[in-house]
Amino acid sequence: MKFYIKKILLWLDNGYKRELGEFENNKVNIITGDPSKGKSSILEILDYCFLSSENTVVQGDDYIDRVEWFGINFCINNKTLTIARHSSKINDYYFSSSGDIPDNLYPNAKEENIKNVLHTEFSINDNVKFPFGGKKIQKNTKISHRYFMLFNTQTRDVLSHNKVLFDKQTDLKYQEALIRILDIALGVTNIDNMIKNEKLKELENKKDRIESKIDFLKTKKDNFEEEKTEFVNRAKALNLIDNNLTVDDAMIELSNIIKDINNLETIDNSSKIAILEKRKLELRLKLSKYNKYKNQYEKYKKSLKKDIDSLKPIAYLNLKMDELLQVNGLKNIIESIEKELISIKDFISNKDLPAIRELDSEIEEINTDLVSVESDIKNLSSSEIELDKLKNKQLMFLGELKSALKIYNTKIENTDYSKDLKELDNQIKNLKKEVITIDRSDTLDTLSEYMQSIFKDVKFNLRGYSGYKPIFDFKDRLIKLKNVDKVIDIDDDSETIKNIGSSSNHLFLHLAFFTALHRLFIKKLEPSKFIPQFLILDQPDSPFYETASDSSEEKELFMKSLNILDNHIEYFKNELKEDFQIIVLEHIEWKEIENEGFKHYKLIEEWREGSGLIPPEKLL
Repeated sequence: MKFYIKKILLWLDNGYKRELGEFENNKVNIITGDPSKGKSSILEILDYCFLSSENTVVQGDDYIDRVEWFGINFCINNKTLTIARHSSKINDYYFSSSGDIPDNLYPNAKEENIKNVLHTEFSINDNVKFPFGGKKIQKNTKISHRYFMLFNTQTRDVLSHNKVLFDKQTDLKYQEALIRILDIALGVTNIDNMIKNEKLKELENKKDRIESKIDFLKTKKDNFEEEKTEFVNRAKALNLIDNNLTVDDAMIELSNIIKDINNLETIDNSSKIAILEKRKLELRLKLSKYNKYKNQYEKYKKSLKKDIDSLKPIAYLNLKMDELLQVNGLKNIIESIEKELISIKDFISNKDLPAIRELDSEIEEINTDLVSVESDIKNLSSSEIELDKLKNKQLMFLGELKSALKIYNTKIENTDYSKDLKELDNQIKNLKKEVITIDRSDTLDTLSEYMQSIFKDVKFNLRGYSGYKPIFDFKDRLIKLKNVDKVIDIDDDSETIKNIGSSSNHLFLHLAFFTALHRLFIKKLEPSKFIPQFLILDQPDSPFYETASDSSEEKELFMKSLNILDNHIEYFKNELKEDFQIIVLEHIEWKEIENEGFKHYKLIEEWREGSGLIPPEKLL
């Protein structure tokens, strides 16, 4: 997709308008400078203006806090557009379809309208949807243009990372999106094929569920056929049915017994022993309740006795009150307390309260009844007890049989799935003719060859890993190394190296991967219409800059990494006859880059003392 940035725009609260550019197409556009000058903010400004859900531009710096509007001026498919967004009122947008950049901004567009314009330019229509969902992404939601831009940016934290290859992978939504669009980006499938492939999976899963259900019900039925004889024999042993009945007739008879609720009630609770046991239980519960009440009463009396001991000094104080103190009303209070004390003493000493006597009488009567019931149970004949046990066994057996019949008596013989399965088979067969099988092997091999070619062109070898070549592991979405002489299965971790030492090695792998990836996007049979032809890199010199090394070997190594980018523009212009833009945010001084004689590098600005994203004098 034709795309390049022309200008980065900022409008300050004092009316100053900052236009950073002109960035050029088919160039490696360089902004270089000292730390804390605002270089990394450029990536965040682009992200914000391309409709991120929040403003992630660095907050707290004086120069950023003075910005009222952030904006970008860019070309897409031969159209020049301007998008600006208020720094705090994130729903306020300015949009120009002709690329106008006014001095004073005002909201004139809604986010949804701008999104529709971008989606049109990114070739995203109503059919470009996620065919399957996840925890964050819902099935059949439209794929955002922002997900396709995962192939266009490398932040400083990711650019030389050893375990992360793509930006925004700490966000689960972008993790899920990358998994779903990677095959589309690599050209091994398309949206229509993905939808058909997912539909095929749904049909096959549905067929599996029906077949599993049939197998389950058939297994249950077969098991029950085996168990029927056992149930019938047990029923005969319990005298529930006639011994001469066949298995099938016996099951009919047992089913009728279960359906007859009155028979079940007759079996239950009809014997003498059942009545006596029930009466025995009732008496024990009642006795327990009365004894509990009596125990609580005794505890209450004991607690009152303790209170008496604490109130004994009151009597003495009342006796000596005239000698101790003459306070109006105090004597009356103490006399009142003393009366309460006497009342408590009377209550405790009285052992013949009517309620307690009545309770003791009730307890005695219950104990008498309990002895009588236990005697009656003991005097029952052994035949009556055995009859009662038999009835209990019969009841338990019928309950077990009832549960078994509920499980097994599924009307499988009346449920014909043959028509459903035949229809599913036809749908699956027809869809398989349309679905293109996803085979990534050739594409991943091509990607690996491109990466090797990129290294060869700049005469770079991975330090410490001679004899190995980089490969893209689709499953883990990482670059790994494999021995050039071995044919291996990429999924076999024992045959690949993924923990590669040296951050500079990882930097080269990232640069080679993303430049090779964009070659692939253009050279595949159907060039990607979803992915813009540009790349923005934040501080690729970090592995070298942070070591503060003046080593000529380190500097030569860094220049080789920059040479990868110069060769990339050359390859697109001369080999592919296509446009491409690269923007690089760096620390290194421009004169050092200039001395290398690169063909396609252009200095946009150099920020040292007294300069930056916003010139200090413009903050006044």
